[in-house]
Amino acid sequence: MPKNPDISFVAEQQIPVKELKGISKAAGSSASKGPVSQKYLSELAQAELDADLDATFAKLKSSFRFKRKEISADGPADGMGVITTPLFFYEVTVVPMEDSHRNVILRRSVRNISTADVITGAEFFEAFGTRFNQLEVACENPLDLESIIDQIEDADSSDVDLDYDKDITYCTIGLKSMRTSIEVQPNLIHVKGPLDVTPADLVHSFFEMQNCFMESLNLSEPLLKSSAEG
Repeated sequence: MPKNPDISFVAEQQIPVKELKGISKAAGSSASKGPVSQKYLSELAQAELDADLDATFAKLKSSFRFKRKEISADGPADGMGVITTPLFFYEVTVVPMEDSHRNVILRRSVRNISTADVITGAEFFEAFGTRFNQLEVACENPLDLESIIDQIEDADSSDVDLDYDKDITYCTIGLKSMRTSIEVQPNLIHVKGPLDVTPADLVHSFFEMQNCFMESLNLSEPLLKSSAEG
């Protein structure tokens, strides 16, 4: 896999601040009156982050049969916990919501993925199931959104739903045969599905996008490969 794109599975969950285990009734009352700082939030969510790391570490060790030297956990600290494996990194973080001081975001992600086979295999599904409903690909080279849009509109296919804004800062692509939608921004490809979407579904949708628009995406080679492709 090329080193420059940042490819991640993502899941985000909203949690009311008052339900965090580290908060008392008095703290919950004061927190509801204004924004929660990242430092304070990290302290409140310590138990949730630690429990997530414990459970995920156990599942990864069991599903992938990692040896002790192959898997390690760090944190939680500063609102983040990380599990490192030879195949990918797992991260869990807690951050305030921008538009609500009553809720926070618990964000889980898998990044630094070695090959597509890792995240479409039985071991990954056994460990995570349908936890992740988003696949994000951050691209170093800007994407040619106008060319992608023109290519889709010129094909004039009734199987494709296309939308974009007047300034062409993004476009969204939906295929009637798939359960996912794809949003393309100048430096990001975002594949999103329903809550029960599988990792394989997300990767398959990305491959379809990549194969159809290699030239428009300004790619000399695929961003994400299976091991069979080298």
